[in-house]
Amino acid sequence: MTKLKDIKLHLFNQISSAASNRDIAKVDELSSLAKECDMLETKSKTLETAITAFNRRVIEAVNGSASLSRVSAKPTYSDSTEAATPSRKAVAAQVRNEWVAKLQTKEGISLHGHGKQYQTASGQSVAVAFSHERLGDPWPWFLGLRNELPDVAVLLCKSHDGRLYDIVLPAQDLRKVWDALKKDRKHIQVKFNVDKKVDRFFLRVPDDNPLDITGYIGNYDPLR
Repeated sequence: MTKLKDIKLHLFNQISSAASNRDIAKVDELSSLAKECDMLETKSKTLETAITAFNRRVIEAVNGSASLSRVSAKPTYSDSTEAATPSRKAVAAQVRNEWVAKLQTKEGISLHGHGKQYQTASGQSVAVAFSHERLGDPWPWFLGLRNELPDVAVLLCKSHDGRLYDIVLPAQDLRKVWDALKKDRKHIQVKFNVDKKVDRFFLRVPDDNPLDITGYIGNYDPLR
């Protein structure tokens, strides 16, 4: 499992580098390998669970239920919790890199940078955040960015059916609600809560009405 995590980390670093170099073919090739790595990781976790269950059956058969109780009292190793956060970060990095690459191929727009921080060809700062839809949550997309107003903020919201909504908010509009948005305790990050009602998207603004941000989906002009 550790080797797979190392391979995945290496792949995402290379995807980021290829995206910065605008090598779209390489981004597609490496992204395909990253998805294959995810599948192998899932299979590995399933196999580990099966081995643990099989081991419990062997212990029970050899030593009886009393011995099994003593063994079960000991914590069993699982890296699913440990790997959860890095995995989410890796997925977010992959989605951002693929979005940046497609922006170049389909719109002719180049962004340079890595992680959540990019720059346009004209030098404008662009902050990109990503979130998966959380079914059942009143605000199903939760995203975070550094608490520094960028020239453009991009919220990548992926639905449970796999559709990606890219909400592109220019500073002149985002500035109106920036101070009202929730921050973390140390005011290092600003939090974005996004909801979709029928075909409209809304940004939560504490102590105020939600802001309709539907018109900012695919709003690429600020990035040109």
